[in-house]
Amino acid sequence: MRAPHAAANFPTTCQTCHNTTAWPGAVFDHAATLFPLTGAHLAVNCAACHSDGVYHGKPSACISCHKNNYDQTKNPPHGAAGFPTTCQTCHNT
Repeated sequence: MRAPHAAANFPTTCQTCHNTTAWPGAVFDHAATLFPLTGAHLAVNCAACHSDGVYHGKPSACISCHKNNYDQTKNPPHGAAGFPTTCQTCHNT
């Protein structure tokens, strides 16, 4: 999937992600962002989070992507028990 560079607010310093020997195989360093990938996030395909074409300004709160997990959890039932949606209080990646 090609990222919409201008809409995603990518820099015009192409060498940040590309090089002259592998232009099409851009490498993006998620560790240099406000959401460095850790744990299970390392194995997730980019399109799982960016299929909407948004690359800049995605929410980074766990609940923004994992609300369904929170709602579906039955043991214990997170919503009914009034657990906070700050997942990192009890979980890690």
